[in-house]
Amino acid sequence: MSSNRDQHESGPIDPDALRRIRKVFRRHEPLVDSTEIDSPARPRTLSAALGIGFDSPGRFDVRWSRREYYSYHYQEPDDGLAVRFDRHPNPHSPETHFHPPPDASTDRTEPSCIEMVLPKLVTLAMLEAWRYGLDCEDVSLVNTLD
Repeated sequence: MSSNRDQHESGPIDPDALRRIRKVFRRHEPLVDSTEIDSPARPRTLSAALGIGFDSPGRFDVRWSRREYYSYHYQEPDDGLAVRFDRHPNPHSPETHFHPPPDASTDRTEPSCIEMVLPKLVTLAMLEAWRYGLDCEDVSLVNTLD
């Protein structure tokens, strides 16, 4: 959901959804150090900084559109590790898909373990999937929940 074309197909960002998602991060994940929405006037991205990660402290960057398309991009800036859960129109992969580690490359996708579409439920499922991989100390397990 980063290019203008993607935004057009995915629809405009939903600021209310970003605020609800921020509450879920704050209430349900104790490893979240801080959350920030990039602009009060024209929000596009919610960032949630974590005090821990697989190899170094990580961050989630979240976008949610009014058409219920989303991107949950987890990255560890110190070492480049990244994964991403996405839901958006895409001619070369399922609408709901996952970009696996180590770099969440756009050209590598697989079906996502997350099937719901409500902001709170998607966020809770994504956090559970991320936490499962973290608890097992294996980032490759992030997309394996049933």
